[in-house]
Amino acid sequence: MPKEAAYCMHCGIKQTVTETSRRWKSRGNGQGTVYKLPNGKYRATVTVKLYADDNGKVHRKTITRSFDKKKDAIAALPLLRLEPETHKKKRAAITFKELYDAWLPTHKKSKSTMDCYKSAFKYFQPVWYEHMEDIDIDDLQECVDTCGKGKRTQQNMKAVCGLVYKYGIPRNAVPSGLNLAEYLHVSGDGAAERESFTDKQIEQIRAILSKTRYADYVYCMIYLGFRPSEFLSLDISRYDHNNKCFIGGGKTTAGTDRLVTITPRIQPYIDEIVEARTEGVVFANDSGGHWTLKDFTEKVFYPVLDAAGIDNPIIEIAGGVKRHRYTPHTCRHTFATLMKRVDAPSKDKLALIGHTSEEMLRYYQGVNADDLRKITDKL
Repeated sequence: MPKEAAYCMHCGIKQTVTETSRRWKSRGNGQGTVYKLPNGKYRATVTVKLYADDNGKVHRKTITRSFDKKKDAIAALPLLRLEPETHKKKRAAITFKELYDAWLPTHKKSKSTMDCYKSAFKYFQPVWYEHMEDIDIDDLQECVDTCGKGKRTQQNMKAVCGLVYKYGIPRNAVPSGLNLAEYLHVSGDGAAERESFTDKQIEQIRAILSKTRYADYVYCMIYLGFRPSEFLSLDISRYDHNNKCFIGGGKTTAGTDRLVTITPRIQPYIDEIVEARTEGVVFANDSGGHWTLKDFTEKVFYPVLDAAGIDNPIIEIAGGVKRHRYTPHTCRHTFATLMKRVDAPSKDKLALIGHTSEEMLRYYQGVNADDLRKITDKL
């Protein structure tokens, strides 16, 4: 608009603010905008809907919130886009990190307390970029167990996780509506005891490989050691045909793009999968696409255990949450248990499992495929 304009040439509204205060920062379509108010505060605004009245005039439905600082207003934009009732589908797709970033400017505590929360949240890095609908108690518990810190840090992890969930539940950003942080086990003295498959149970799964669809997926999951979300995201392009290994992993410093060699026990099944298709995820669903963790658990994992004759009762775990005894995470725990039997340097075992501690990263830098293969060949 012209600087001297007293009225808007489009809508006719009288202009009562200065040129500087009405400059809106350009952002991508649908991302919202932030601008400064005459009182010095910053307003975050997003358009959530366009609709026409009875006369055919188009109107915008917006959501606005005011903040003391510009950075807080910018950080709130993702959640503002997810607030409307008409955007429930989008809300379910928000990541843990996005939800945390939206919560952070809304929580007013002392600087020391907020610094503790920020520091504790770093140890949830393995699930930062996971959608809220794909995160379960095992994902969060593993972050606590492998943080490498004492009880106080683990308590802060549980606290900040709970605050983020409490913020997201009434905004429908948590599809289950369940605050998983309440069920986290804090000990400060090492990882909580986890279920693993016995040798007999692994053999039961192997026995149905030719009879039960997707049994090979579960069998491969046991011997690759990836987190469930990492396993389901493995892309064929990340398979090294020459060295017979995968290059994959999550968003952690230690786990990202780690080298995972393949044991001879599952090599024939991997070969069959990667030779049949040239692109896409390795362990695809019926349509060749990506499994959600929920669908994979209910449509693949549980049915395979049933077919193998493995009893999988509902049990009560830390904090009283009820779930099946065996979950897809059991495969990762089994992989770790199998590695205990192999005599090999700890740094190589940590490299295979994708340890999340940055302090441990320096310890196992320099590992190579030959060293890793000595372990997986003996599983």
